[in-house]
Amino acid sequence: MDVKSELQKAGIGPDPLKDQFFLVDENIISKIAELADLTGNDVVLEIGAGVGNLTKELAKKAGRVLAFEIDERFKPFLDTLPQNVEVHIEDAHEYASQGGKFRKKKVYNKIVCNIPYSIGEWLFHNLPFVEYDRAILLVSKKFAESSKTNPVFSSFYKVEEKLEVPKEKFYPVPRTDSVVIDLVRLPNPIVTKDLALFLRQFIYQKEKWKAKNSIREGLITYARLVFERKLTKNQARKIIAQSDISKDLLERPPDNAEIYQKVSEKISRENLFSN
Repeated sequence: MDVKSELQKAGIGPDPLKDQFFLVDENIISKIAELADLTGNDVVLEIGAGVGNLTKELAKKAGRVLAFEIDERFKPFLDTLPQNVEVHIEDAHEYASQGGKFRKKKVYNKIVCNIPYSIGEWLFHNLPFVEYDRAILLVSKKFAESSKTNPVFSSFYKVEEKLEVPKEKFYPVPRTDSVVIDLVRLPNPIVTKDLALFLRQFIYQKEKWKAKNSIREGLITYARLVFERKLTKNQARKIIAQSDISKDLLERPPDNAEIYQKVSEKISRENLFSN
């Protein structure tokens, strides 16, 4: 599909306020679909379907594609897609949101999309609590790089860069290059006995609590699940006191990168039952 030509014929101009940058390279579109390793058993969520050029490729191998597009001007394009594509002309936030920081399986098991720049952070904050088999996302190069060091994102998944996409491969041309990433979920820290990772995930799930309280309860939970032993609240408090994490960080919710870093650096599995 010649995206620029088809949009011009339809009298549609990309809306910069909605981050509408259309991938126009068919080879890259095919590679994105290949990376998702689709089968007839897969249900794929696509956010920002646009004119449906990626959607059509996904539909060739997936059993079902849930295509969300907020701009109703693209409905005529999406209505021509195969029958295994379920088109939603609406905001995907309510459908894709977890609604609570606990793991839950959705109707879809794979997520493949050229995500609008404006929803990248929201999606990454939400995905830790969605059970999925694969997430192949086209994001800006800058966002991919920052995600690798983001204290929350890096507590749940590894960002693997699979394919660089120059900005010239889009219409209109954005200001930055992009990259296709595979969002690989990190192993369960209970299984791997990774206390630092467990605590980072735990305090994020309790982000409205003071850090000292979520760390305390995280230590108690970890001891029970990994060692099948009881760690008292006083023992947990002593471990926190000996960690040398500043009172300022402990007395506030985990709303900054430093608390995640300090938890990784200052609290070790070895001192759980050393007192």
